[in-house]
Amino acid sequence: MSPPPIRFGTDGLRGPAGQWPLNEDGAATVGLALAGLLGGAERAPLIFIGRDTRESGPALCAALARGLAAGGARAIDAGVLPTAALSALVPARGAAGALMVTASHNAWPDNGVKVLGPDGRKFTESSALEAIFDQMPFTDHGELPPAAPPVDPDPLGPWREAMPRPDLRGLRLLIDCAHGAAVDAAPPVLEALGATLVRRGCAPDGRNINDGVGALSPPSADELRAAGCALAICLDGDADRISLVDAEAGLLDGDDLLWLLAGGGQGPVCGTVMSNGGLDAAMAGRLRRSAVGDQSLWLEMLESGAPIGAEPSGHVLFIDGLPTGDGLYAALRALGAVVDATGRPRLPLPVGGWQRWAQSSRKVPSGSRPNLDRLRAVAEAEAAGMRVVVRYSGTEPLLRILVEGPAAPEAWAARIADEFASLA
Repeated sequence: MSPPPIRFGTDGLRGPAGQWPLNEDGAATVGLALAGLLGGAERAPLIFIGRDTRESGPALCAALARGLAAGGARAIDAGVLPTAALSALVPARGAAGALMVTASHNAWPDNGVKVLGPDGRKFTESSALEAIFDQMPFTDHGELPPAAPPVDPDPLGPWREAMPRPDLRGLRLLIDCAHGAAVDAAPPVLEALGATLVRRGCAPDGRNINDGVGALSPPSADELRAAGCALAICLDGDADRISLVDAEAGLLDGDDLLWLLAGGGQGPVCGTVMSNGGLDAAMAGRLRRSAVGDQSLWLEMLESGAPIGAEPSGHVLFIDGLPTGDGLYAALRALGAVVDATGRPRLPLPVGGWQRWAQSSRKVPSGSRPNLDRLRAVAEAEAAGMRVVVRYSGTEPLLRILVEGPAAPEAWAARIADEFASLA
């Protein structure tokens, strides 16, 4: 019996490792298809493979390499590295593209594949990918010859060269790598800039990625002060998002970073439908909103001419930055933007100047996907003056609910969640 069709979400493939298409047969099929799609008419195109620290990663990378080789591509092993480091490597080496094996901020049992094009940016033509998968036969990885791709000697080199270089001498920082892809990449960059580090989430074992650490589970300001640190830089599993914790200001999200980096300037900046209404008000007409997802954010930046964009979740993009979002890069840009008379970053970070509006967020399991237009509570909340965003996650079987406004957003979010549960 033929396996189910391969379908890409908002950030490539993602789901339980070991289940189609994130098993070895599925990965081989993906590699075989992408060898032709990324390579085009090029003979023996060069395609990099990178990964995070999940225990399922090496087997999936090996299966992808077998599929790529069977399709005539030359696979190169980039090892464990941030997604943005892989994206910087592609144009630096003149490659046709790259495959990043990661499930980003998900727990260790999941995995995924992000597809990068020749410019290092995320490949957005998911319909073209899916059409190829629909037309090609199932690939049994066991029938493909083994492929042991050569290893790039310095996969982090282009990424390191692109990093901002604020003077961090005298700063004691906490770096939290979520036991993920940046564990051997981020700390040396910060130390080279003069920082003294306290490490958190820097001991991966294959099953602890994002487990109580990282951008989704950052330390509290009290924990930070107890460690004697002024600031925590917290990354997620593939290091493409950032949360900062300031010892005085507390947890800072992408909205805070957008204000810090662009609040005092002029011209458009980009957020998403999830960006806080208080930030929108403080920006006085400068904020452009996109759909959720860094690819949608990037397209809105290009259309509006905005030099910077950020999601509240911590994806921060720069027109003049790396090809994909990178948490450490964003943190260093922020630190470099607030230097004092000595040329060193001012801490606590100056993130005041805007007032956050009350919000309530809910995540509701969504095995089925009923039409969201049937949710009467959404219209009722909007009639009461609330801003409401309800959407299905592109990476998990969840409905995400955001309610924001002047009165009782928690109650409205609960009403919407209860009504959805009765429909699902």
